[in-house]
Amino acid sequence: MLTVIKSINDLGICTVVDLHRVTGISRPAIHRMVDSLCSFGYTERVSGKSAIRLTSQILSLSAGYKPESRLAEKAAPVLAELQKRLRWPLTFATPEDDVMVVQETTRDSNPFVFDSGRTGLHLPMTTTAMGCAYLSACTTEDREAVLERHRRRSGPDDVRGDGVAAARYRIAQAAEKGYALRSGGEPERTSTIAVPVVVYSTAVGALCTTFPTSAVVLGDALNNYVPLLQESARAIAASFEN
Repeated sequence: MLTVIKSINDLGICTVVDLHRVTGISRPAIHRMVDSLCSFGYTERVSGKSAIRLTSQILSLSAGYKPESRLAEKAAPVLAELQKRLRWPLTFATPEDDVMVVQETTRDSNPFVFDSGRTGLHLPMTTTAMGCAYLSACTTEDREAVLERHRRRSGPDDVRGDGVAAARYRIAQAAEKGYALRSGGEPERTSTIAVPVVVYSTAVGALCTTFPTSAVVLGDALNNYVPLLQESARAIAASFEN
């Protein structure tokens, strides 16, 4: 069916004979598929019903495909390569409103899994390493919009430890160092190092690794993991820019 749809898209207005010639599919089979496509409104018959063409309804098939999906496609092979060099689970997430959404993770293939960082998981933006890494590379306008919404929800900074002042400090540290660090917090007894992913000078997400705090000396982790994460972040960006 997809082969027929693609062929109609390539040919424009065409006949069953045209489709048979380019696809090699038998004419009876093409007739059945065309009838089905017409019944669902994806194609219509023209020129006295001897030819067919796609309708605007075909666009609905791509409605569920988002830019984030393309980012995940590009990130997946990069994470797979990085996993060969870095033993701990890796995660790539993108922003959605005021949260980071996990788009790709190596947890399914990594034996060292100690949290639930599954694909589709929503993470707070201002209190996580991934969120702060992303915000550190954002435009001032986008970052301030997120912080203002966070301020409205969290109340005065002296009431909650995750207020705007604390968030600004974490983001500033990430901007200065080129990475964001979470040591402690959720999940317990773990640390996370995250770096921003920037495509064409625009922050599009963040890449991180999470590991047991007791398993690696923090200084060693920073020295060893940050360059690898930054290299992989650049590889994800290059896959778009090239």
